[in-house]
Amino acid sequence: MRGDMSDRELEIVLFDAFCEALRRLCHDDYRLFSSQKRKGPITHRIAMYIEEILDRPSMICDTQFQIRGDRCTYTPDIVVHDRQGGEVMALYWQDGYLSAQEKAEARDFHREKKCLTLAFSLLPEKDYFLIYRFAGSYTDYLHLSREDFSEDVLKRCSNDEDIFDDQMTLSLTRRRTRKRPSAAEDPALSE
Repeated sequence: MRGDMSDRELEIVLFDAFCEALRRLCHDDYRLFSSQKRKGPITHRIAMYIEEILDRPSMICDTQFQIRGDRCTYTPDIVVHDRQGGEVMALYWQDGYLSAQEKAEARDFHREKKCLTLAFSLLPEKDYFLIYRFAGSYTDYLHLSREDFSEDVLKRCSNDEDIFDDQMTLSLTRRRTRKRPSAAEDPALSE
């Protein structure tokens, strides 16, 4: 597949296939969102749709496929690769926002494998999917509308900053209040 198009063209085709797979998932398989154990079935369905949309015998989609790296073994939720083991796209996803550790793994995977690396969050209370697109020195945050599947770029952050690092953590500092003594406990008042 790489031979007949540039890396940029390949990324566009892969991203479009991913968006179309999400559209089909929402349209045809929305009941999967309400199942108790949905990670496996949703991951499988998205991989199936991507493989069908790409329609290239040389490209296969696998779920939970372990990929050896220089320093560790990665396990994206979905990987699209050729039959020789060359990865062209990796997908990570969560029911909520990705944790800092999950984003770090996706970033490291992208740095090492140099393929299109995306993560997305299924946010049931929102009318969009949050898409993370990892690149060399930055991460793009996009909203993909569940209604019309239009894309809006939310922000591009360098790998040094991350707009969602503190999103899920509220620093609830408890104010210490001095206990005021009652009249019986306060010698000045009880005299």
